[in-house]
Amino acid sequence: MMTLWLLIAGLLVLASLFLIYPFVRRGRVDQGEVLEANLQIFRDQQSQLDRQLKQQQIDQAQYQQLLIEAKRLLLSNTESPEPQQSIVTESRQAVWLLPVVLLLMPLFCLGIYQSVGASADQRILTLIQQASESTDAVQSTELQDQLYAAVEKRAEQRPDNIYYWILLAKRAIQKNDLSSAAYYYSQAIKLSPDDGYLLGQYAEILFMLANSQFTDEVLLALDKAFAIDSSNPTVLGLKGIQAFESQQWQLAITYWQEAQRQMNQTSATAKALKAGIARAQKRLGIEPEQATVSPQVEITVSIDQSIVFNPEQSVYVALVAISGAPMPLAAKKLRAGDLPTTITLSNADAVMVGYNLSSVNEVKAVARLSQTGSATPQVGDWEDAISPINLSTVKQHLNLQISAQIKSN
Repeated sequence: MMTLWLLIAGLLVLASLFLIYPFVRRGRVDQGEVLEANLQIFRDQQSQLDRQLKQQQIDQAQYQQLLIEAKRLLLSNTESPEPQQSIVTESRQAVWLLPVVLLLMPLFCLGIYQSVGASADQRILTLIQQASESTDAVQSTELQDQLYAAVEKRAEQRPDNIYYWILLAKRAIQKNDLSSAAYYYSQAIKLSPDDGYLLGQYAEILFMLANSQFTDEVLLALDKAFAIDSSNPTVLGLKGIQAFESQQWQLAITYWQEAQRQMNQTSATAKALKAGIARAQKRLGIEPEQATVSPQVEITVSIDQSIVFNPEQSVYVALVAISGAPMPLAAKKLRAGDLPTTITLSNADAVMVGYNLSSVNEVKAVARLSQTGSATPQVGDWEDAISPINLSTVKQHLNLQISAQIKSN
């Protein structure tokens, strides 16, 4: 912040020099410079008359007459010092304007900066930092209130800043102010109409505002969100509810299982989805016990220390049938930077409905560090595998350390 103000002060000093120079320069009129300027004007006029005479635009008599008038004007300007003296006198009389201009300039510049500059954004950033660092509950609450008041004011001034609308929407949800949240998300969507996350959040808010009814407005937002990002967990959860209400039990299971697969399995949302899946399976004639009891394989995944990788690279962990289709029976996608970690694979992690761990007796466990982000194995990827694994034991633990590079397909 100090650097910014020093830079502004430096620019104001530089601008002041430009303001001072005309006053100093005008008070020092050089007679030699004035004479040279008048002579140059005469020469330009004479050259123009010569061209007109040569091109027969004027005759010799007109040429002589105009040349005499130009000489008289030159003589008059060089013999009369009064105009120059007048300039000096006027300049001296106007010197009082200099301190006034120097005083008004920084005030004017600072006023413009307050109007169109980023001082309000800088204050918001400062409040964010203070709120995150505060350990006092009361002080933290006060800072939060100041922060969101500043954000709301700034969002109205700069409606093209999508970040502020999203901040306000999340704050409104925390306060259970769904109407305001819907408005803020709608403003953000105007700026980014193809953002699947924003559309999913907006559809969910509209659904809750409509008392969990699929109104035309809710369906419009939901269908648009699903068309843009069909893997969004929020959207999949809503699509599952819609399918369940339409008595499309299997379709509801498919949506909810895909949504659940992307979540922390211990979260409240994941547990709610699991309960919904169980209800849908019961409608299909599957007993709840059958639906919930399935083989589980606990796997600790790590990467060998000798491998150089980007923390953002994808790691795929899968259980694949020993024989049959190569599609995983259960799989999860991890982030390389989060390893080592321990996960559990079960029927809840099935890639395709009906094709899960309960379908086979033996599987192969594979963990693969993808170089391209593709779920399909590629030359250059690193992996580790264990085979065969007998699923007769309901739950077991494995260790996979990614260390071997794929040399060929």
